[in-house]
Amino acid sequence: MLNTYRIELRRSPLLIAFPVMLAVDLAVLFGRSQYWIGVWPEASVAAQIVTLFLGPVLAGVSAWQAGRSSRAGMSEAMLAAARPGWRVEAARLGATLTLGFLAYGIGCVTAAAVSMGDAGPGFLWPSYLLLGAATLIIFASVGHLAGRWWPSPGFTPVIAALGCFISMLALPFKFNVLAGPPDTHLRPLPVAVRLFLAVALAVLAVTAPSRTSKAARQMPRRKLPRSTRAVVLGSAVFSFAALAAAPAAGELRVERPASSVSPVCERADKSAPDVCVWPEHRKYLPELTRMAQRLAEPTQSWVKVPDEFYEVGLRRGQLGDRGFDIAEGHTRTAAIAMADQVFTTSLGRCRPPLKERRAWQAIDNIHMWLEYQAVGQDPAAADKGLHLTGVGTAQREAGEAARLSAVDQQKWIAQERGHLGEKSWCAPDEWQ
Repeated sequence: MLNTYRIELRRSPLLIAFPVMLAVDLAVLFGRSQYWIGVWPEASVAAQIVTLFLGPVLAGVSAWQAGRSSRAGMSEAMLAAARPGWRVEAARLGATLTLGFLAYGIGCVTAAAVSMGDAGPGFLWPSYLLLGAATLIIFASVGHLAGRWWPSPGFTPVIAALGCFISMLALPFKFNVLAGPPDTHLRPLPVAVRLFLAVALAVLAVTAPSRTSKAARQMPRRKLPRSTRAVVLGSAVFSFAALAAAPAAGELRVERPASSVSPVCERADKSAPDVCVWPEHRKYLPELTRMAQRLAEPTQSWVKVPDEFYEVGLRRGQLGDRGFDIAEGHTRTAAIAMADQVFTTSLGRCRPPLKERRAWQAIDNIHMWLEYQAVGQDPAAADKGLHLTGVGTAQREAGEAARLSAVDQQKWIAQERGHLGEKSWCAPDEWQ
């Protein structure tokens, strides 16, 4: 069997396509985004996403490789051979998976290498890598089975690749994750179900009997041993059972308990609030602590900042989660949440009547002005790459105010606060 594996490995068309696969791997890894660099869960997800594109290649090549013996007229000989046919098929599938996992592994090592400098303690999360491995095995196994049953050199590989890719996207349950924020993680049970499905399909792909031509059915053939027939039936049953169990296993991702880690907290100076993040997001702390420091600067007497700012997920409560979020590497989203906390700490919760449109506009204006204070940039630069909806007027007015002198900004803020009706419409924040 080992000799057969070596022969199949040398003959595999993936040897020719391997540079292309590697190029696709790295292109998807770095071309889709680069905010994942330096964040272990995000780097793990970035390495795992690659399998969604490597998988169709494996499915197509596996289908071509599996149908080669039939196209060469060898299927009839294998039917009467003394050696079990599943060994040859296992060697073929193993050769395909070897090259596929080699490309996948290079991508994982690359993701780890570029993240090592900024990520701090830790490493790639195995759960995401196992999810990607399950995807590769499923693609290759389905392609292998299709190639054995319909050994067309062109049609079957194309249909296998496209069919697997489309089905992965269309199924009601997912085989991949597109983002890996540190406040969530993968649940073991859904990952185990997908791995179980991958193994069951792989066993079925190599043990299921091939479809035979009319000429082959006239030849004397050795019957499948009872044990092999049991394995074929069992793997088929287990494959369908795993498919049925995948939706019942629940969502892949779940909230990560804050008690499982010790947050990393820093402050810019003694007068600035603490900023606490998940350990995996430590690389954002310098910018976040500067945001908190800018908000705490005594430019406006009415501004009061909380003692601490927490990242989302670290302080979940019955009233919700007031933590700041870092969306796809953008700390501007953190500025939005920080500004909201400063607003409610300073003025409380303001709920004017719906007909008081100018009061609602004043709330948006002050919110936006606080965001610009936090980022400490020209408003146009601060909003670059961020798509905000429903606050166009606030962006314009607060942006103009942020460019005024300190004295003029105080006058503008006083004017906006005059529209709030603080005594009647604003109440202390229930969160405090």
